[in-house]
Amino acid sequence: MSAESIVLSNDLKELERLGVFLRGLSGTMGMDDHTLYQVNLVCDELVTNIILYGYPPGEPRMHTIRIDLGLVSGGWELRMTDRGVPFNPLLKSSPTVDLSLDDRGIGGLGIYFVKQVMDDIVYERLNEENVLMMKKWRIKEEGIS
Repeated sequence: MSAESIVLSNDLKELERLGVFLRGLSGTMGMDDHTLYQVNLVCDELVTNIILYGYPPGEPRMHTIRIDLGLVSGGWELRMTDRGVPFNPLLKSSPTVDLSLDDRGIGGLGIYFVKQVMDDIVYERLNEENVLMMKKWRIKEEGIS
């Protein structure tokens, strides 16, 4: 996969820079506005979770999160890599979405959203890093194959 990359620090202010990066690549990678919106939300959710929960509390070091976005046959591949605590989001059970907000409780919808939006997701722990590889397939217009 030929990809463009961005390395973010574990600071929520970096979400703005991430959005600029994704918008800048969407045209050159042929990404439609709807897909860009979804990919941006997925990245926001995952990066926010890494920043807030991916490192031991009070750890003074600055950490980085690497995001690679590239074209693959039929769509795009998004790869997110961090050196946080091992965490496989695919093992997180899905929330019961048919309950009311009061009955469901707080949290759990972000990873559920990522699983619903992305077409293929694989997690690996490689070289002391969390590596989340996701694919988003290109939307085929009716009448075009």
